[in-house]
Amino acid sequence: MGSDSSSAAADAAAAYKAAKEAWVTGHTGGSMSEATLVTASALTTFILWASIQKYHPKSPAHQILVTPSKQAKTEIRNGLASFLLDFTVLVVPMLLSCTLFADYAYLWSFATLSFAGVIKSVCGPSDDEVLKKEKKKFKWRDSDDEYSADDQDNAEAEDQKENRGSSSQTSVQDQDEQQEGVRQRKGHGSDHATLQLDESVGVATKLKVSTPQENPHKIFLSVYRAGMMILTCIAILAVDFPIFPRRFGKVEVYGTSLMDLGVGSFVFSSGVVSARGYLKKETLPFLKQMMIALRTSIPLLILGLGRYISTKGVDYQEHVTEYGMHWNFFLTLGFLPIFVTFFRSLASRVRFSILGTAVAVVYQYFLTYGGLEDYIQHAPRVDIISMNKEGIFSFAGYLAIFLVGVDVGLYVLPNDPYFFMRKKSNKKKAKKGKLAMVLLSLTFLLTMGFTTSYGILRIPVSRQMANLSYFFWVITFNTGYILCFLLAEIAITINEPSALSIARAQAKANLSTAASGKKNQRLAATVQLPPLTCPPLLEAVNKNGLAVFLVANVLTGLVNLTVKTLYAPNAQALAILAAYMATVSALAWTWQVMGWKLKL
Repeated sequence: MGSDSSSAAADAAAAYKAAKEAWVTGHTGGSMSEATLVTASALTTFILWASIQKYHPKSPAHQILVTPSKQAKTEIRNGLASFLLDFTVLVVPMLLSCTLFADYAYLWSFATLSFAGVIKSVCGPSDDEVLKKEKKKFKWRDSDDEYSADDQDNAEAEDQKENRGSSSQTSVQDQDEQQEGVRQRKGHGSDHATLQLDESVGVATKLKVSTPQENPHKIFLSVYRAGMMILTCIAILAVDFPIFPRRFGKVEVYGTSLMDLGVGSFVFSSGVVSARGYLKKETLPFLKQMMIALRTSIPLLILGLGRYISTKGVDYQEHVTEYGMHWNFFLTLGFLPIFVTFFRSLASRVRFSILGTAVAVVYQYFLTYGGLEDYIQHAPRVDIISMNKEGIFSFAGYLAIFLVGVDVGLYVLPNDPYFFMRKKSNKKKAKKGKLAMVLLSLTFLLTMGFTTSYGILRIPVSRQMANLSYFFWVITFNTGYILCFLLAEIAITINEPSALSIARAQAKANLSTAASGKKNQRLAATVQLPPLTCPPLLEAVNKNGLAVFLVANVLTGLVNLTVKTLYAPNAQALAILAAYMATVSALAWTWQVMGWKLKL
């Protein structure tokens, strides 16, 4: 009797495993536009969060900006309220966009943007009349533009002319402090400045321009990377539940889907970040470069081997035609730094994007005319190469995507987009307008490449082989996506006047108060225009991106081993996914608070 029950249980387990493998097999995908709309939730949630930070005075995000004490600022940033705000505003809408509201992605994004507009309308302060006058006189410039000495002299001359009767109230020492504050802004690499006033005196001309130093990285790039990571973590577990549309799952051979886009985007964003190593002035010998690449690759290769052993050990379901019998995504990531090192010696003569495109074109030639595509699709699995033919040969396409990602990183990471080509430091601060034009030009060129491969040459998109059309689709989407985040940051901060114009407006208002004889009266104008910062949760995800991805994979395996995900109703699936993402986010948050950076 016992043997019969155990045999029945084994048969049931085998049947469920087969059903799970069938669930992730044979997908044909959906439209490219739908995948783009779903991923747009990362952009719209950032805009919503920025509106809350900028205009909602009681939110933890806003309190981080206006709290003068650094210790208190850190306590608010690391507090539970800040975590709950970030998780609710940033993660939950992305989760709903991939699951419950997947069929209404465009409406969901519109609703998120509308809510951001409501917050600005209801909570946003109206400008002081003096500040309005200043904004008319000094129209907005890119916050990174430099002010020349002539600009400052002209501004001071106009102040003296308009406030001739009150100028005696300003001491020489106070003027020096004001000019020093402006000079401090000029010498700092931050994007925006916050004005603080000393209210201990009636004539408050002691102006201190402080700049936030918590975010040394570019905000738009940090939000882009973290948003892609969060969407990836959501998808790798959600795909096992019926609440996640099957058209979002990885396509079997030809087609496009959300997860296909996510895989390529993960590789592309990794390339963007790795560009930091190529911006250093010193050029290391090839052997030294290879040793550094190996130190990066070995942990990933160990993870890939560990994943293979663990899935075989617990009889986990497998999708053989995805990467092969032994290969997996960690192995693809692990071999990338090694192969990119071979191309580094050519980077001084040829752009990485040209090298990547050349790799993709040559690889496509062998797919089409060399019989490689037929081999991948139909060759029997008789040796180690043929057993892993999908993962081994698609590596060429992912390598091409990674190389283009490195080139885009060389544009967006330094202050000067042309720093790498000029081979010299440019002391000017980053100009977002110039960078936007560079990204727009790249997006246009890449769109033309995709149109040629997909529309003219009729090469269907295939993530399984990472062919030429897949290559152009992924890099075009991601370059345009980074551009959208950059434009969003510019739009959010476009009405913030410069520190110089705020200082002039504040000084005028306070001099007017002093001239009226009411020295003990509060300041006539209080300008609170806080800078934009990166959400703390997204910073935490970026700081330990690979560790977060590893934890998400482990939790995905645990959930699949303990829950029959195929039979879970939508309410249960949504609850499990929410708890899973809360766990992943809480771990990333804890590592950030503790100051841990897990180097894998």
